[in-house]
Amino acid sequence: MHMKRFLTITLMLVCTLMTQAQTDVDTRIAVNDRKDPNTFVVIISNENYKNEQPVPFALNDGSVFKQYCEKTLGIPAKNIHYSPDATLNDMRMQLVWLDKVMKAFQGEARAIVYYSGHGMPSDDGKHAYLLPVDGYSQFAESGLSTEQLYGKLGGMPSKGTIVLLDACFSGARRDGKMLASSRGVAIKAKEEAVTGNVVVFSAAQGDETAYPYQERKHGLFTYHLLSALKDKGGCISMGELSDRVTKQVTRASIVENSKSQTPTVIASANSDDWRNWMFAQNPARKDRNRRQAPETVTPLETPVQMVSTAQAQTAQPVQPEARETTQETDVANLIFERKLKSSDLSGLSKKDLEILRNMIYARHGYKFKRADLRDYFSQFSWYQPVSGDANAAIGQMSNIERYNVDFIKAHEK
Repeated sequence: MHMKRFLTITLMLVCTLMTQAQTDVDTRIAVNDRKDPNTFVVIISNENYKNEQPVPFALNDGSVFKQYCEKTLGIPAKNIHYSPDATLNDMRMQLVWLDKVMKAFQGEARAIVYYSGHGMPSDDGKHAYLLPVDGYSQFAESGLSTEQLYGKLGGMPSKGTIVLLDACFSGARRDGKMLASSRGVAIKAKEEAVTGNVVVFSAAQGDETAYPYQERKHGLFTYHLLSALKDKGGCISMGELSDRVTKQVTRASIVENSKSQTPTVIASANSDDWRNWMFAQNPARKDRNRRQAPETVTPLETPVQMVSTAQAQTAQPVQPEARETTQETDVANLIFERKLKSSDLSGLSKKDLEILRNMIYARHGYKFKRADLRDYFSQFSWYQPVSGDANAAIGQMSNIERYNVDFIKAHEK
């Protein structure tokens, strides 16, 4: 009976695992019939810092932007590397992967790099940095400098590289307070030049702050970026998108925060046609709610309890008790959000734990060798098996997810 309750709850909640709140841009995401196999994406969303205050909604920013890349822009899941709460080495490795891909395609592929998290200037304001979750605001060199980032991207052979930065480089947090306690005023970091076929669209300019949009549970910049992609079904040029987002963010920031926030574009001399770059050639027209559970929930097979087709067709959903629903909901969300504790797994059977552990692999496109696991996760629209290489799936996991895989496995014994 407990297992049936767990499976019923999992089916109802599995599409909510990666986000915290439901807003208009998070639901009914259009799906593009035309695939774009020659575009590759790196997404880094840093929210939970070890040494600094968190960045509100950064994980939601990255998670939802990944959905738009995959669904609305038609970019295959295997072309998208998503790195939530990335360390400095995580960030560097994603650039190494992108460099290899661009060289393999010999200038016939495009790249999109998205970042949401803390940004900061050096003390002298001559350089700007993206701060990894293991970085220190008082030690700028613990971050990835935009000079290094733009230089690396500019050296890659590509049809075009779009960099989207929901961060500011004034030393301020999203709440407007300063990152480093020793720094009492914002610093205007020097604007780094870009080379190659690269265009950079940043959330704020000069000594401004990149603010959150509290009501929508996103960064203000990312919310309006997603809104533009949603309204146009992805079929929008970089020029139109930057004009629209700049206008809307500039206005919304004054209304919401009573402060200025002005997105800005930096393009290399070689990218004189960047305004005509299209995110998708054809508009996505089919809507799909990425969080909506199937209307009819009748799993034919599960990895932990095999039932006959006749039993599945006649089975009635078990209504869980309110207390148990809350417990299972918390565990399902926690496996992606923080390191688990033994108390989080209290009361779950070995079979329950197996589903939770493999859910992390499923989220990263692992193609299960066991038919029962494969059949179970194939029920969900978010499951898109890419590779049977477990190491590839592990390589895309965050530190938290890798820890939880090992932690759950230990409790299965």
